Order: sequence, then structure tokens, then C-alpha cells
Amino acid sequence: MEKDDRVVIVAVGKDKPGLIAGVTSIISELNGNIEDMDQVVLQEVFIMSLIVRFLNLETKEKIERLMDMLNREGEKLGLKVHVYPLSRL
Repeated sequence: MEKDDRVVIVAVGKDKPGLIAGVTSIISELNGNIEDMDQVVLQEVFIMSLIVRFLNLETKEKIERLMDMLNREGEKLGLKVHVYPLSRL
């Protein structure tokens, strides 16, 4: 049986076009399903939070790959990205 795991992804940075597309493209590439999403811009500061479900994300290596890919994309976009497995909150 496949295991479902959910993570909370939080991204913060200076607002500019393409931020949502950049983060969600990584989620799509890894076959993630966005279950909930919120974003706001406060005085030019972009803040986005997502709850994403991935199949078979139970291994440490898979979680590290997700975090690495999101952090690399975040660096390109000027975002700080954090990933929190829901099971650990």
C-alpha cells in the first residue's frame, strides 16, 4: 500500500512575478498534490504557505530531495523556503 505524506511548505521573499509558478512547478515535477494554499503580499513581502500531499515521501532521502529542489528554486527566485512534514508538527 502506498503511503501518503503531507508537508507544509512556507516561502517568504520580496514580491515579484513568477514566485508561485516557481514553487508549484517543483511540486508538480515531484507529483505532489496541493491540498490547500494561501498567499499574501504585505508591504512588498510575499508570503505563501501550502499543504501538499506526496505519495511515498516517507524516506528521509525523498524529503531531503524535496527540500533541496525547493531551496535551489528559492535561491533563484529570492525566496526562503521551509518544509515541515505534517507528521512531525
